[in-house]
Amino acid sequence: MAETHTVYSSLKKLLFSLNGLVACFLLLFIIFLVEIVVATGILVFFPIVQGMAQEHILATLRKNYGGYNEPGDFSTEWNLVMEKLKCCGVNNYTDFSGTTFEITTGHTYPKSCCKSIENPACDGRNVSNEIIHQEGCFPKLLRISKIQSFTLSGGSLGAALLQLPGILSTLLLIAKLA
Repeated sequence: MAETHTVYSSLKKLLFSLNGLVACFLLLFIIFLVEIVVATGILVFFPIVQGMAQEHILATLRKNYGGYNEPGDFSTEWNLVMEKLKCCGVNNYTDFSGTTFEITTGHTYPKSCCKSIENPACDGRNVSNEIIHQEGCFPKLLRISKIQSFTLSGGSLGAALLQLPGILSTLLLIAKLA
């Protein structure tokens, strides 16, 4: 049976397509807003999180670090970070002063702070520039985090900009059909 074209059926088709376009516009616009909010949030809150993270990491290191060959994920992970990033402690080797590590071993810093672990001068007390890494790990971790955060923000803003033509086209179609 052939469909007859009446004013009512044409209006019904127009409204159906208009509702689909409005839904498409709203979805694109919501995604656009989320991308802008994420990018802005990362850029605004990064300095705040930085200060809180440094305090927390230092307190946790001082409380939980056991030593170079000590079992436990925390000490193992910190040793890996210090060796790979060529750094010592959160701020520097003095982060280990007064900790359980220093009290139990009598060492000022762990072997993972040494430039060469096999070096006999790396005895846990010699703090010479030639023997241990003087820079803390937090500034190095912070550089890595900044790069990743700004890359994420840039990607989010870039995706938002790529959506603008789609949002504007949908809006123009809605205006033309309405």
